[in-house]
Amino acid sequence: MLFGVTTSISRRGPLQPESLRAGLQRLQGLLHLVLIPTLLLSLGPLVLLFIDAGKTADQFEAHPWTLTLPYHFKNYWVMAGGMSRYILNSSIISAIAIPFALALASYTSYVFARFSFPGKEMFFYAIIMLMMIPFVLYLVPQYLLVLSLGMMNTRWALIFPYAAGGAVFGVFLIRPFMAGLPEELFEAARIDGAGDWQVFFKIALPLCRPIMATLMIILLLGQWNDIIWPSVTLTSDKNKTVTLGIFSIAKSVFHGSSLGQTQWGFMFAAFVISSLPLVLVFILARKAFIQGLSSGALKF
Repeated sequence: MLFGVTTSISRRGPLQPESLRAGLQRLQGLLHLVLIPTLLLSLGPLVLLFIDAGKTADQFEAHPWTLTLPYHFKNYWVMAGGMSRYILNSSIISAIAIPFALALASYTSYVFARFSFPGKEMFFYAIIMLMMIPFVLYLVPQYLLVLSLGMMNTRWALIFPYAAGGAVFGVFLIRPFMAGLPEELFEAARIDGAGDWQVFFKIALPLCRPIMATLMIILLLGQWNDIIWPSVTLTSDKNKTVTLGIFSIAKSVFHGSSLGQTQWGFMFAAFVISSLPLVLVFILARKAFIQGLSSGALKF
């Protein structure tokens, strides 16, 4: 009692473990009520994509929302032949651009995180400011630069801009992660006679594998789904990426058959096939990706 007033805590006593546990269970139930509709909204379009990918035009018009039999797996085989060239082009571009971006971003982040020099923070924030510029503002200057270098309608028109843009985002992502590594590891390596390159390759890079995997998947997702820059720089069908290839196939698919029917099943099958490489990469790198997220890779 304080000044003649008894607090509610002293009257009711300490909170019992049973009541606390019951409150946590009710809170967990409310969270489930929110998460279940969110999960359905997220997985619903994906399930519908697989259902409609195996339909003919007649099946889609009669039952667009439900599974119909027979399920036509031949739609996948037909579209796999048309999409293979575009998937190969996107794979080659990403296979060159992403390692370039990772190499530039990792060593630049190492310099900013482990070295002291005049104007370090100013240069770092100058690099980060490049991310604040909307893409449409430098679309025309970037186009003129690629045109003057003679790279139009080639894969290099995508590789170099993707590598440069990915390096900027990579510095933003890797530098805080690398700055949080224990300084004792680097000091011990230098005491043993390791140079800066040896410290970078043998200490810094192995410890940054989770964040590098996170950056790789983010860059791959952005490059794979990009449509604006490829549509500006690529005109030849042999160099088109996945997104442009889908639009090229859509021109023939949307014309339909002789009866004027739109072959939606083929289009959905093309969407599924174009997503398979991304799913495969995520399956192979999922452990490092999740580790990079959980260890603070996206906490700034």
